[in-house]
Amino acid sequence: MNIIEEKRLRLGLTQKQLADKIGVDRTTVGKWELGISIPRIEKLLILAKTLDCSIEDIYSCQKERLHT
Repeated sequence: MNIIEEKRLRLGLTQKQLADKIGVDRTTVGKWELGISIPRIEKLLILAKTLDCSIEDIYSCQKERLHT
């Protein structure tokens, strides 16, 4: 489980609900959670605010998963 999924579940949000809040498709959130892709820079700020964490938390976790 990565930080996006962990924070989303703590907030009681579905992937669809999170996607709607930040203006992306549900499958995009799924790809972020699986480490298939990382959020674009323009979505990082809103994602971090929505999940109540830092951009660095999200980016460093996602970057790590892409390299494993």
